[in-house]
Amino acid sequence: MRIRVRLFAAYKEAAGEGELNLELPDGATVGDAARALEARFPGLALGEGMAAVNAAFADRDTRLQDGDELAFLPPVSGGGEERLFLTEAPLEPLLPELVAWAVRPPYGASVVFLGTTRSPNRGQEVDHLVYEAYPEMAERVLAQIAGEMRARWGLGRIAIGHRLGRVNPAEASIVIVVSSPHRPEAFEAARYAIERVKLILPVWKKEVLPGGAFWVEGGVDPSLKLGE
Repeated sequence: MRIRVRLFAAYKEAAGEGELNLELPDGATVGDAARALEARFPGLALGEGMAAVNAAFADRDTRLQDGDELAFLPPVSGGGEERLFLTEAPLEPLLPELVAWAVRPPYGASVVFLGTTRSPNRGQEVDHLVYEAYPEMAERVLAQIAGEMRARWGLGRIAIGHRLGRVNPAEASIVIVVSSPHRPEAFEAARYAIERVKLILPVWKKEVLPGGAFWVEGGVDPSLKLGE
């Protein structure tokens, strides 16, 4: 079978190309495709990143079909200690993988925050939310937030993922996973992360109700506000 492969950022540079076709035997998995690519491009190492099949997160055991689009996604900030990303795919299937990635022998505490769509909100039923972002800037801001967290606490691994597009009631719009040697730092850092995301991450939320829709006004970092 033939699949279409997309590589981004550091992966694209390591391979020297961002899109290619890959021939695989029937029944091949994402892991098989990763091994084939690493053999084809000796400088390419995919183990610390994530994968998506047809724009939905997938693990190494996911079976591929002829014509599938397989994307390999490096951590936004680079390195193996942070996973910072925006996605239109559901976050919930990724949660077990992120927790398993964050838990390591030196870290005795791991905290998970999952922010979900609330309905009713302010006394009205919410049909769904729509998130819009300035993606290129948002990626840099996520890296900035992770850097601020590390400057304040001795942390292990940090993951922050934010949904884009439509998010239904009870679905997650953001996931934050923080590990650290001790629990106070993990709790404090996770709380700091969500508060900073709400203040400075260039992602905006529209609330869609049965009777109409409106953009939800969020916070602004006072030091960055344009003012009069």
